[in-house]
Amino acid sequence: MPVCNICGGQEFVPGPNGRLAKSGAPPRCRSCGSLERQRSLRAFLSRLPAEMLSWRRAIQFAPDASLDPSWFRSFETSTYDGENSIDLQEIDRPDDSYDFISLSMVLEFVPDDRGAFGELVRVGSDACIIHTSPGSVLGASTSTHHEEPHGSFGRHHYYGNDLEDWFETARRELSAVSIRAVDPVTGTPDDVHFFCRRDADAHALSALRVV
Repeated sequence: MPVCNICGGQEFVPGPNGRLAKSGAPPRCRSCGSLERQRSLRAFLSRLPAEMLSWRRAIQFAPDASLDPSWFRSFETSTYDGENSIDLQEIDRPDDSYDFISLSMVLEFVPDDRGAFGELVRVGSDACIIHTSPGSVLGASTSTHHEEPHGSFGRHHYYGNDLEDWFETARRELSAVSIRAVDPVTGTPDDVHFFCRRDADAHALSALRVV
């Protein structure tokens, strides 16, 4: 019987709009509400050595249950138009505020996503890891961008395989690592991206890559 790796729940129901996973399994945990992308990220991060995260000051934008606050030295969340709402295009925090920054399906909805990414780099320390799970990387060679909200979800950006070029990660001296994480409940893979200020962190993440 599949078990939710976030809450231990064993009952699963269809996702939004009655959606099933690609395997045909119901993806939403009845207990905690988690879906494939939250559990796949939890599964990967749970494999990291505790000492890699325990000293870090973390912030999670659009919080969900994928991260465990106890992993970090400090843990802050920001909900847009909600609790502790922070504008990603102008982050009201000083330089060197965080060592781990997490965004799942967030940058797609920010009009000036490249400006926002620059802000993330600014508030990150010289040992920062930026995590993003775009949710829209479909294997396209280039990203598509819209000035106005587009589609049924109102995205501004549909990211492709040029993600690193779009955010100019090389110029910002960031090492990029792409991970294929897997949801332990449905077997659904999810592409997770990390941008690291330190090569040692990039190597450590790459060593745990799931193919």
